Parts: sequence; C-alpha cells; structure tokens
Amino acid sequence: MDLKQLEYFVRVAELGSFTRAAMALGVAQPALSRQVRLLEVELRQTLLARNGRGAVPTEAGALLLEHGRGILHQVERA
Repeated sequence: MDLKQLEYFVRVAELGSFTRAAMALGVAQPALSRQVRLLEVELRQTLLARNGRGAVPTEAGALLLEHGRGILHQVERA
C-alpha cells in the first residue's frame, strides 16, 4: 500500500463516487479505479461496494477509512 492509493480510496469513500473523487483529485477516473483495485487486491479485501450510483465502503472499507483518515492527517501534519 502506498499513500497515493490510500488517499484515492479515502476520497472515493468520502465522496461516494469514483467520478467525483477523480475530479477532486485531478486524475483520470480509470487511473483512480485501477489504484483502488490494486489496493483491494493487495489487502485481499473488497473495500468499496460499487453500484450504478457510486461506491460505499464495505465493513473492511469503513475500518480502513477510519484509519486512513488518521494516517493522511498525520502525514499532512508532518
């Protein structure tokens, strides 16, 4: 896991949409989706339940979201 993947996941989870997250981050939506998927493969967990209306964190995703926000906040402070 790298910080970029974590940041991408957190933004998608917070905004509930890969499209909105890609716009907010200034990256292409396919690249964002690919990085989140690689994170899921690495962790062997489905982090986001994807549907036609967006994405919502799974139980595992909710845990990572909570910790991920703290990690990103600490990195920002450093």
